[in-house]
Amino acid sequence: MSTTDQLGDRVRRVLGAALPQGLFVEVTPRQNVNAPAFDITVRAGATQHCFTAGWAGEGWPSDVERLVQLVPGVEVVIAANLSTGAKQWLRQEGLGWVDQTGCAEINRSSGLVIARESTRAPAPIARPGRWNRSMLAVAEASLSGVLPTVASIEQATGLSRHATAVALSRLEQLGHLNRPEAQRGPTSGRHLGDTDAFLDAYAAAAAEHRSKQPVLYVHRLWTDPLDTLRQEIGPKLGFDNARWAVTGVGASVLLAPYLSDITTLELYVDADLMSDTSELASRLGGRLVDKGYRIEVRQLPTAISAHGPSIDDIPVALPVRVYADLLARGGRSAEAAHHLRESLDVGSTT
Repeated sequence: MSTTDQLGDRVRRVLGAALPQGLFVEVTPRQNVNAPAFDITVRAGATQHCFTAGWAGEGWPSDVERLVQLVPGVEVVIAANLSTGAKQWLRQEGLGWVDQTGCAEINRSSGLVIARESTRAPAPIARPGRWNRSMLAVAEASLSGVLPTVASIEQATGLSRHATAVALSRLEQLGHLNRPEAQRGPTSGRHLGDTDAFLDAYAAAAAEHRSKQPVLYVHRLWTDPLDTLRQEIGPKLGFDNARWAVTGVGASVLLAPYLSDITTLELYVDADLMSDTSELASRLGGRLVDKGYRIEVRQLPTAISAHGPSIDDIPVALPVRVYADLLARGGRSAEAAHHLRESLDVGSTT
């Protein structure tokens, strides 16, 4: 069965699950288009409802917009799991949609009207298992363009030679690094395998580690969070060469703007800064709180996490780490993560 036929079967199953029982769905691939598009016929007794549908992959806003540009006249968008932003955009454009979660919103002039919210429980986050901090550091370095050899990774991450070698070996065992021929030594020729799968596995492992990290919540007032970070907070955090970096939405605005409203600054600081929370809150110009916070502070998960670019005098975490943190927050932050991944080709820079 061809890839087109397989996708056609998938589209048929997704539509069949969203439509009332007893309706017949016919899916015919469209020819001479630069995106997966299908002519759909839904039969209800003697009544036929016909429309053009397109497959938008995972269902991020950029996936949907690209599909609509490539398939003129598309009327219903189908995807794996349409994001909130993608659904809003489709509503604004007057287009119908269906996804694999069971959600659907179709209103055809022929009389086919479907409005369904998913009754499916959210899928559990896959737990990566067996990832330690050394593996996270090696993954961050490898996905940021560092050659995955013991010598290169050791220099980039500050890990010991033993920890580097063990982490590289474990990532190779998991299939994220490949070595086509049996080689030994610090310059052995590992290379990245499936970078998309590696990035996804790293992001899941980073989210797992992040969920277990202690978090410091600080409240303070500002007019512009990035100006405050640049002019007031940054100089005090960087005193005595302490290491720190911004991540999350604040970092995404600096790296690849997508969201404009920064309600919370997420910061990473080194162990020395984290050791005295009262002093740290003072440097941040605020006070420790349990709610109503504007700043979240965590200890740097790995030393290399802070080795991202400096933008407008603000140190930014590695883009691959920012991507993982945005994805972990979900919602609109996850959309910003996808935009960052596409804009900077995150994880594919080796």
